[in-house]
Amino acid sequence: MIFVFLLLSVMTEHVSPLGLIKDPPVQCSQEGLSCSFNISKSQCSHEGWVKLRQDCPMLPEVQADVSFKADESEDMVPILLLTITEPADGSIFSLQGTEVHVREVTTNSSLCIRYMFPKKITSILTPDMKPWSFTLDRVVVNPGLTYNVSVSNLPKPDVGSQAVVQNIVVPGCTEDPSIQKLTVCLENGSLWDPNPTWSFSDTENDGGVITVTFNTGKFSELYIVGLHHPDFDTNFSLPVSKDNCTSVNVTFWLNALQLKHSVFVLVIKPFFVRCMNSCSEYQKKLRIPEKVQICSCPEINITNRQYFSWAVFGLAGLVICAFYAALLHSNSKEDSYSSSYNTSDKEEVESVPVQRPSKVFIIYSLDHPLYKEIVLKLCAFLRAKCGTEVTLDLLDFTWLSTVGSIQWLDMQREKLSRSSDKVLILCSPGVYAKWKGMCGGRRVMTREDVRSPMGDMLSPALSLIVPDFVHASSFHKYIVAYLDDVCNEKDVPGLFNVAVKYQLMKHFEELFFRLIDKEKHEPGRIKQVDGISGDDYFNSSPGRALKDAIEAFQAYQMANPNWFEMELVDADREVEENDLEWDCTCVLQNQLWATEITTPALVNSIGDQMHEAKPVTPNAESTVLDVSLNGIYPTATLMSTLSSHISHLGNPNKAAEAVVASL
Repeated sequence: MIFVFLLLSVMTEHVSPLGLIKDPPVQCSQEGLSCSFNISKSQCSHEGWVKLRQDCPMLPEVQADVSFKADESEDMVPILLLTITEPADGSIFSLQGTEVHVREVTTNSSLCIRYMFPKKITSILTPDMKPWSFTLDRVVVNPGLTYNVSVSNLPKPDVGSQAVVQNIVVPGCTEDPSIQKLTVCLENGSLWDPNPTWSFSDTENDGGVITVTFNTGKFSELYIVGLHHPDFDTNFSLPVSKDNCTSVNVTFWLNALQLKHSVFVLVIKPFFVRCMNSCSEYQKKLRIPEKVQICSCPEINITNRQYFSWAVFGLAGLVICAFYAALLHSNSKEDSYSSSYNTSDKEEVESVPVQRPSKVFIIYSLDHPLYKEIVLKLCAFLRAKCGTEVTLDLLDFTWLSTVGSIQWLDMQREKLSRSSDKVLILCSPGVYAKWKGMCGGRRVMTREDVRSPMGDMLSPALSLIVPDFVHASSFHKYIVAYLDDVCNEKDVPGLFNVAVKYQLMKHFEELFFRLIDKEKHEPGRIKQVDGISGDDYFNSSPGRALKDAIEAFQAYQMANPNWFEMELVDADREVEENDLEWDCTCVLQNQLWATEITTPALVNSIGDQMHEAKPVTPNAESTVLDVSLNGIYPTATLMSTLSSHISHLGNPNKAAEAVVASL
């Protein structure tokens, strides 16, 4: 049995929602066009590929579909079929390559494919007088999954749309007859029919035996067969190995008390090589015939003398019970205090399923490309394992680029005010540094902020949520956390000291119960959710991907102890280089910055003394939350302007004034 588990764990490592047919090698060169084909299993990097709009080619036309092709082992597999047609205009002379980014939505697994043109294109059309085009038919996908395809030309423009984005849903094995016969559908168990049969027989000890027989699948070596009933203290579950058999038998021994329940639920969980722990369970109700006799009792003849004897003994028993009840009652007060310390020992651990979906808006800082990868993997883990709907700027780029960052953030705040959704604030060195900059210190940005078309989204987000931290009634909406493997508690700004801070992934299970507004600890029991605690979250595919991303960033931090200083960019210097007014607060790439100006102010007397507000030093952290501390009230003026880059918003100044007015 141990060998079976080891075999399954090894096979799991090779199962991925994204694959690539490598043989024969891709030849993308054409007559009059030199081309090379590159691929990597990661996010596509924008570094070095963002230039001025007038120096970039137009977007290509993309036709996407699902087709079938033989892989290296001659098995037919579903693939993404992409036909990319380049623009037939003068912008093609600046074309240096075409980038295809494919991402599986559930796990965030990615492939980055690039067609690179080392030589400058000298003709708008091919020798056949047709637009230049390419066909990509090497990306292997899985039935029933959704894929996000983004196609862009290189270099990419600094403003405007950078890519053609499409979502492609691959039909499931049971939805499309053309897919049903593929090996992939056999490997994920979509066509498996266990066709279980069962029989019942009595035993000599007033119990019974239920024997279940079911058909095995070709690509599943292990099964867990269970017999469940809501009134059972423990459910019967047995692991079964196929051992090259087409059908197996499983026997359950039940006592007379358990056989009182005439209806049971048979559950068979397979472990096919393509789905493993996420394979669908087979369930069927089993009903024991009512004619089955659980136990038989001999007839007893009772005489009048026996009635009298039993009455005397019964009366004596009642007197003794009353005496002991009075004795116990007199000692109950003495024992009540000490017994309270023993309740925790009697608590039972109860596994609860994820029933109620939750929604969360994540606020974070783009500290480093590896940290961004961690945030994306965390979102995928929340979606896959917790059923949580995640709102993240990186996952809503199309709508964000349409309405602008300030309007997008304000829309999220409006949604939060009308719902029970939560805000998860992921603290990191960038969060602390940018918060200090908002409080009068040196304003900074990271290199990843500069590379991102969205810019720094954290600072305007903090400006919008700061007023909520003045009112205790709003605290329940905000969850403060940090990844203790790559960050620490010092990265949490003082603004959030009023909230509970969660260490991830150590306290992820507690954070999950906070998301769904449930208590983990209740009198007499402790709730838990399998597969999301710090000890076992990495046993699933999304959890493994998250752990790998964390370990990759850890390794980078150990090799570069001053990594954060290397990533910082002085925002004030950026302002001076752009010849903006030094006294104004600047908005870079549609961002809102708040400058705090403090002056002494007299307040009401406390006791017999008057207190005067002290000026806030440039390096002091904001005192927004300390409005009643020692009777000192700082005065603040929030000034904001919007970048001239967001001309599509109509009147940006009114948008900024509306945001500041809401603060």
